[in-house]
Amino acid sequence: MSQQLRVRPVSLGGRVVLAAQLLMLATVLIGSLGVLLTAALRVDDLPALLSPGVERLGDPKDSLPPVGPDSAWNPLLWAFELSRVVAMFVHPLAAMALLLGLVSLVRTRLIGDRPTFRWLAIGTALWCATAVLSLTPYGMQLHHWLLD
Repeated sequence: MSQQLRVRPVSLGGRVVLAAQLLMLATVLIGSLGVLLTAALRVDDLPALLSPGVERLGDPKDSLPPVGPDSAWNPLLWAFELSRVVAMFVHPLAAMALLLGLVSLVRTRLIGDRPTFRWLAIGTALWCATAVLSLTPYGMQLHHWLLD
């Protein structure tokens, strides 16, 4: 009795693009919404989450831990500061993530790696939603506040 093993096709490129999409999405969310929430809690004005601006929240750099000799080894400072810098480039990142996601979706579909295709479709849809949100008036206001 011969039993054949079925080898499931794997799209390594699709998995790499998916991992990059999710990592960058988490970084952008921490850098924008995390800094926004921290600033709103610092000034004790939670309704300012719906209308971010310098006049209500102050400078976004003020809500982060101060940079100095003691903070050089503070991992929270590095995580929030680097995430804030990455969030400033949300528009080119979204375009790149969407383009790579769509190309990888086609390639993964042709290879036949269904689980990776599903997760890649979710990651690409999340980046599409992020791109659309960043182009709304709220997203533009948040982006301008982060650039201050």
